[in-house]
Amino acid sequence: MAGSRTVFKQSQAVEDRHPFISNNKSTKLVWPSVALIALLCGRQTLAQMSFSPAISTLPDIVVTAETPPVPALMKTTQSIKDTPQSVTIIDSERMVQQNLQTLQDVLQQTPGITVQPYQFLTTGYYARGFKIDSFQQDGVPILMGQMASPPEDMAMYERVEILRGANGLLQGTGNPAATVNLVPKRAPRNTRAHAALSAGSWNRNRGEVDIGSALNDRKTLRGRLVASHEDRGFFYDVARQKSTHLYGTFEIDLDPASLLRAGVQHQRIRSITNMAGVPFYRDGSDIDLPVSTYLDVDWDRFDWDNTRIFAGLEHTFANGWTAKVNLNRLSGEARLKYAGANGAVDPLAGSRMRLMGAAYRFDNRQFSADGYLSGAFSLFGRRHEALIGANFQRTRAEQFSADFVMPVNVSVDPWNWDPHSVPEPDTGPFRSRGPTRVTQSGIYAMSRFSLADRIKLIAGARVSQWKQNTSTNTARLRNELTPYGGLVIDITPQWAVYASYAQVFQPQIQTTWQGSMLDPVKGTNREIGIKGELLDGRLNASLALFNIRQRNRAQTDPAHPCIGAICYYIASGEVESRGIEAEISGQPLTGWELAASYTYNTTRYLKDAQAQGQAFARFTPKHIFRFWTNYILPWNSGRASASLGIQAQSRYSVSSGGATLRQGGYALAHMRIGYRISSRLTAALHVNNLFNRRYYQSLSGPYWNNRYGEPRNVALTLRAEY
Repeated sequence: MAGSRTVFKQSQAVEDRHPFISNNKSTKLVWPSVALIALLCGRQTLAQMSFSPAISTLPDIVVTAETPPVPALMKTTQSIKDTPQSVTIIDSERMVQQNLQTLQDVLQQTPGITVQPYQFLTTGYYARGFKIDSFQQDGVPILMGQMASPPEDMAMYERVEILRGANGLLQGTGNPAATVNLVPKRAPRNTRAHAALSAGSWNRNRGEVDIGSALNDRKTLRGRLVASHEDRGFFYDVARQKSTHLYGTFEIDLDPASLLRAGVQHQRIRSITNMAGVPFYRDGSDIDLPVSTYLDVDWDRFDWDNTRIFAGLEHTFANGWTAKVNLNRLSGEARLKYAGANGAVDPLAGSRMRLMGAAYRFDNRQFSADGYLSGAFSLFGRRHEALIGANFQRTRAEQFSADFVMPVNVSVDPWNWDPHSVPEPDTGPFRSRGPTRVTQSGIYAMSRFSLADRIKLIAGARVSQWKQNTSTNTARLRNELTPYGGLVIDITPQWAVYASYAQVFQPQIQTTWQGSMLDPVKGTNREIGIKGELLDGRLNASLALFNIRQRNRAQTDPAHPCIGAICYYIASGEVESRGIEAEISGQPLTGWELAASYTYNTTRYLKDAQAQGQAFARFTPKHIFRFWTNYILPWNSGRASASLGIQAQSRYSVSSGGATLRQGGYALAHMRIGYRISSRLTAALHVNNLFNRRYYQSLSGPYWNNRYGEPRNVALTLRAEY
């Protein structure tokens, strides 16, 4: 884990102690792999580390990590402990241990995150009651999580960084939920490779290959290729998905102080989807349908083709300052054709469900650029840090829809439905209202002032421009100011207390009676807490109290009632989210890894014409607990390891259509048994939902789109490291 103490052995027992560390891992990876190695290696310099081929007689080398993990999304050298907001890093080692293969898997294990599948034709993620809509790739804001966004495969990523709360300073627009930064794998200087094969429940089969190496004798040119393919079924009938993911990257040392890198990512997915989920009774009570229920048709299709290209140039000046420029471009298409059951089910009258469906195409384009300069400077006899930069993002999204030539208005009995009984209809012409183009840019600056040896003051601001064009109107915001402030006080070398104030804004395109655009929604995150780096940096702990206010939410204007579909608005709504987050992660003892978190969160409408005083995110549980531990068993040369995971949360509810749907609190247990077969080959057996708990992962309404969580399932993985 990032920031943990790792034991390396220059023999086959590299994997005796740590089954996911290979003896052939490079010790001279270029930046930013240097940062990751530094986390693992602490005081040892890169030159001091060299791993030899497996020789069983060589002694252990014990390296203590003292350099704390540095989140790339902050664009500075400040560690998690020195960041005055809640930050979690889930690295590739943890992904392997828990068999986390998609972004949904990763965020489901992240403190305080609620995962809601099939929201706006994608998976929705929520933190502190707000939807996460701020995503980055290597610190560059990108288009992800939008309507019909595809599942994101984790094979190409080194780690995922999650900053909870507002992040308007570096991101621009968004909700005060969280920012998710996906950090891709880098090209190594020395040859390294791994391959993995896995097979699991519901015929879920997957293969991965990852190989990287220097491409010339001087090792100034390096490359890496990652490929994965998955063919899987689901716990519900009929549905299936085939995914292919390719990633390639190279790096060139232009000179000792300059690095150029570029890469491409392509994802192809073909699936038989499940749009309907399961219904509830009209009164909101559970029908108790089998978890395998499938109320769509066998010709459902949801396909994606996404290609992302990126490039970056960085240079380190003689005075230690660093300049970086990163570019990111996405070209994505999605195609959906479905028919799913929708309608009321009455306990006495029976089902009134009927098939409804259509066909859609989605075209998404995005170009983003981010450039910044960071470094240290002296002022009043003390050393401080500064960051100044700018970013730009342009997106284009267009949705095409088509009706079926012959309607599929078929009555559906949810207890006796045959998905193969309805012929596939032809599709009529596709039509679009035209593309939506959004352009935003901003200039940001932040300084970290050393007021005293133990006191750091962080101050920053951003000025943003935003513009949206559709076929019917243009909306624009100019010179939107977003402030940021924080204070970090080291009370001991291991512990620091902090306070922070962060903002983010979200444009609103509704108009007032006078015809002007509403003021943007303003999200303000206030947070205080304490963080610790314990056991020489092997263990990180944090406790935070947060309060979020989101103001200027659109409300219909009571002085000017709606006339048909025409409404006027005022920016008077306000909501609040507050709570506590506690997290501990790292390596308390050699061979024992731990990650545990607890989140308490309540939300309410402070100002709302219809729901004032009520919870505004009722689907967010008040209590969320996450736990994962892995222990390398001390006997048989440490060949075996055992892991235990727990996901627990309190009850939640959703109100829709005059009914309230409820899911009680539940806890899920997961386990893993790992075994090192040889110095190169390991096997792992994962069992999720060990006690086969039946529960709803998400609720929508009585008519459809309620989603069971996965029942008990197993996966066996063989992994080879070279």
